[in-house]
Order: sequence, then structure tokens, then C-alpha cells
Amino acid sequence: MKQSELNRGTGNAKIGILLSIIVALIFSVTIVKLKQGALMQGYDHIIRQDMLGKDGE
Repeated sequence: MKQSELNRGTGNAKIGILLSIIVALIFSVTIVKLKQGALMQGYDHIIRQDMLGKDGE
């Protein structure tokens, strides 16, 4: 094997590891956000009592 072929193989491995780390990070952030879903409220075009003030306006 030539030196350039060896360098290409190690470069591909480094890129693969980097992409795996990025995917794992995005996956873990997604899981944490899904577990805290009770705290998130989306805008669903419906007026709810918790959106109104104490006096109902």
C-alpha cells in the first residue's frame, strides 16, 4: 500500500468518527427535549386559560 492510501483510510475513519459524534449529540438533545415535552407549548390557534391573564383578558 502506498502512503497516500493509508492517509486516505485514516482520514475516512476520522470523518466517520466525527459524523458519529455529531449524530449522537443531535440524538441526545432530541431525547432530552422530548422528555421535557410537558414544559413546551406550541401555538395551535386556540386560546387557553393559561395564556390569559388573571383577569381573563
